Amino acid sequence: MIEGKVRIGEAAKILGVTTQTLRNWEKTGKLHSYRSAGGQRYYQLQDLHRFLIDIEALGWAWAVSAQPPKISDEYYCERQDRFTSRLEKMSIVLLRSVGEIGHDIISLLTLVAGEIGDNSFAHNFGNWPDVPGVFFAYDLEKRLIILADRGRGVQTTLLHVRPNLTNDIDALRVAFTEIVSGRDPEKRGNGLKVIRRVAEASSIGLLFRSGLGVVHIPKDPGLMDISIGKENVRGVCAVITF
Repeated sequence: MIEGKVRIGEAAKILGVTTQTLRNWEKTGKLHSYRSAGGQRYYQLQDLHRFLIDIEALGWAWAVSAQPPKISDEYYCERQDRFTSRLEKMSIVLLRSVGEIGHDIISLLTLVAGEIGDNSFAHNFGNWPDVPGVFFAYDLEKRLIILADRGRGVQTTLLHVRPNLTNDIDALRVAFTEIVSGRDPEKRGNGLKVIRRVAEASSIGLLFRSGLGVVHIPKDPGLMDISIGKENVRGVCAVITF
């Protein structure tokens, strides 16, 4: 084993799969390998360890736990400038894979993730119930982007302009389909409407939860569906697939 690198057989043992599975994953872009000067296939250990981490489960735990779980600084953006910096880094990493993903999709992914993260800070500025900030993680091998916050949730942030809202389903429908004015000083704008239009027209999937409401937009272009979830999300939890 070269420092920080392992050959395909050892990589297969670490992940609990066969070497043929690893070859198949490389063909589909799920997990990349590298080649030595002599043509031998090897894997970066940090890539394998990252692949084993279930970022979707971590984001979900951050959003729904009664007490905020401790998470790595790699995923926690306490301030908006930290989130913006990590979003820019994600865009750069995506651009390195432009041949596999497509330049247009990369721009749209950055837009969607940016809108969701920025919304978290805009809605909850000065009003975080406990821990401020956003959980933000991405795994380009699994084609996943996860964002979550422990904020007030969509319904609460809409109540001051739509006081008749009585449930999370209606709140999400308004947030994703209607232009709502009078939101200053939050400057909420039309971010979620933009996200819906982008996801419905492209190969980007979205699972967006707030309270008991669940928004689902399929990755293969399709229309938004809103349903009732089984577990309450105190703020927002979003899963972006591509």
